[in-house]
Amino acid sequence: MFNLVRFLFTAVFFAAFLYAVRLLQPFILAFRIASLSLVQIAAAAAVILFMWFVPAWLLCRMIRSLRFRLVTMRAIRSRIRNRQRSLVNWLLSRPAHWGITGTASEPQYANTCEGLLALHGAGYFEKKKESCRSALQTLTQAVMPTGLPSRTVNRPTVINTAMLLCLIAMEKRSSSGVIDDFNLYDEIAANLWFLHSEDGWGPLILKADKKECRLVNTWWALRALFQYGYLEHQEEGDAFRQLLMSIYEKNRGGTFGFTASDAPRLTVTAMYLLLYYELPRAVRREIDQDYDPAEAAEFIYSRFVDEKCQVEVECIDGTFAGGTFIAHTPWKHIASAYAMQALAAARKNGDLPARRMADVYRRTSGILEQDLRSPAVGESYYLPSDIEVSRTGPYTFAAAHLVLGLQALLS
Repeated sequence: MFNLVRFLFTAVFFAAFLYAVRLLQPFILAFRIASLSLVQIAAAAAVILFMWFVPAWLLCRMIRSLRFRLVTMRAIRSRIRNRQRSLVNWLLSRPAHWGITGTASEPQYANTCEGLLALHGAGYFEKKKESCRSALQTLTQAVMPTGLPSRTVNRPTVINTAMLLCLIAMEKRSSSGVIDDFNLYDEIAANLWFLHSEDGWGPLILKADKKECRLVNTWWALRALFQYGYLEHQEEGDAFRQLLMSIYEKNRGGTFGFTASDAPRLTVTAMYLLLYYELPRAVRREIDQDYDPAEAAEFIYSRFVDEKCQVEVECIDGTFAGGTFIAHTPWKHIASAYAMQALAAARKNGDLPARRMADVYRRTSGILEQDLRSPAVGESYYLPSDIEVSRTGPYTFAAAHLVLGLQALLS
């Protein structure tokens, strides 16, 4: 848009200048400077102006872009790689894999899942295999017949169970030897699918009413079941595809909120853009009838780069699900990490211009400079500027999610 405005301004200015020359032609023909007519002088000026406003500007922009890719980008990517390694080191040095904060002595299962997903996604699972096996065993020992419980509500929740199923799907593809029999997890996945409603999932492993369904829970369940192979299931495949379609149909073109009636949110919009790019091309073509990935990418870019959003809080206090009251603290989403992943995917799929992606790298570099702390040599934790500081230390889930976000920018 900026380029078009500049071009139109130059063209209109030049046209007005030519019109004035035509009106003043008798005077101009008689006017000479050093044997040059005013027409010749005007033509030379017009050429100079054109060269200044169009080819020269484009050349400078191309040089700046090339310099960014060859010099600045290399420095940013090196910083990203180093900082990601220090985040992983900090996570692995914590006394429990992982509690909600870095000083916790007991694991919280959601945080254990997030840590393992981060190590898997960043390619550290094999490098740190013993630590990862120990963390996975913590989860397998805690799992119930219907899913993975939350220590906060002391019963299985959709997000915990979905994250666990994502990890089990990875185990099926490349086993670490922790799980010998996957039958229990197959049954948990089948039960999770059985409990969906037309609006998705609520917070607990229960059949949820419309008012209880939330789009973050639904995203985690959809993604877990997709990775578990439900789109190809002979019996459930068509129904799973239809549910996917219906969820995207209810969005606002490209954006999502925490619920269907909520204002657009960075975290949820990024989540569903990520899922969209993971789906087979045939399914994406069907979703495209109601969904605009470029619009979603533009919204995410604006919230992340322009508005500098890093954290979004989803309040689910006082929720009833299946007749059960959930006394739960607000859920803090590391929006910056989801934005990095979604925008990197949008760029690879042609839905985000290169100049926008350069801004994403600059914004990320700023976060690494301002919002990471180093308690020891080679270790860093993530303390976003828009999140409160816990009494017991920095949050482990913030570091885990940022590891995934940085990995997307390195891939």
